[in-house]
Amino acid sequence: MEEKLKVIEGMDSYLPDVDGVVNCVHNYCLNLNDKVELNVMVPKNRKDYIDDFPYKIHRCKSIHIPILNNYYGFPKRDRKFKKEMENVDCDIIHIHSPFNMAKFALKLAKKKGVPAVATFHSNMRPIFKSVLKSKLLTEFIIHRMGKLYNKFDEVFVCSPLVEEQLRSFGYTGKVSYLPFGTDLPKCENTNELIEKANEKFNLDPNEIVFLYVGRIMKLKRIDFILRSLQIVKNKGLKFKFFIVGKGAEFNKLQKLSKKLGFTDNEVIFTGFLARELFPLINARANLLLFPSLYDNFGLVKVEAAAYSTPGLFIENSCAGYGVTDKVNGFLSKNDEESFASKIIEATNNLHELEIVGKNASRDIYISWSDCTDELLAKYKEIVSKHTKKV
Repeated sequence: MEEKLKVIEGMDSYLPDVDGVVNCVHNYCLNLNDKVELNVMVPKNRKDYIDDFPYKIHRCKSIHIPILNNYYGFPKRDRKFKKEMENVDCDIIHIHSPFNMAKFALKLAKKKGVPAVATFHSNMRPIFKSVLKSKLLTEFIIHRMGKLYNKFDEVFVCSPLVEEQLRSFGYTGKVSYLPFGTDLPKCENTNELIEKANEKFNLDPNEIVFLYVGRIMKLKRIDFILRSLQIVKNKGLKFKFFIVGKGAEFNKLQKLSKKLGFTDNEVIFTGFLARELFPLINARANLLLFPSLYDNFGLVKVEAAAYSTPGLFIENSCAGYGVTDKVNGFLSKNDEESFASKIIEATNNLHELEIVGKNASRDIYISWSDCTDELLAKYKEIVSKHTKKV
């Protein structure tokens, strides 16, 4: 029987704080747990939070950052944590964020004589630019990140477009492509889910439904969607648009929706939506709207595809990678008029839209289980090469 690989996963924020990267790491860990000897290192969260995971988790000292509303770790300053991790046996360390935990992981890997790898998840450039208001300072920090990534044995990305972005940070090392998936099961027949959704969300079976799922933040460009939908509405198309999620821009976007003339029955802000309702809303939506230029992937694309719902994205965006216009989704130029025109084009023929949705299910859907199998195969390859070098 093959001996299980010993793996450490780590990142700079974690559950109960949730975003796409946390979602990714948690699903990797859930699927890796029975296949490897797994340890996970992340920052401590609020005092009343108790971990309840099937995998082993180690928490380091942290501080709460109000502007981000999450906890940021300081592993190097936590002697108990450092000793704890030094005593954990491992074959490979995998990091998912380019901050303190990455620096700690590189030193830990060197001490243990094992390879360290990273996944490049997020384009930090627009975030730093919006906060710092300085291109010069932003590029200085971005290239420092690139130097950090260069210390890893290998970096994983989800597409050639994201590799290009990583290279712009100054990374010169080896890259491998690994996909991101969903924990939602693929559903071949969505009729029952659609009926339940109509009842749950008080929808007429013939109503056209648009959907956004994700954090309510400026970089997601929900304001762009709303202004596009105002054009769509003015051209006579009736619809309901569900905005699922929470975030800093929530109240601001509610005000914008009213200003643009939408009623509460046209644009519905659901706030947090229980996970068990995701199959219903994804199955019922005719079209996912996701014009983000910030996201390097967009897990919602795969979630929607699980229920044969296609998405509309911006041409040449990382979020739209893998989408072929009018085949397994839709692509628009990066302006509100074009986005609105593409929405109208997509919904003009609902039968053809349904075919595009089925193609999305065929081409875009992948489970976290399958993604994790690819990740584990890559770990074994890297560990084997490293062992031969030693």
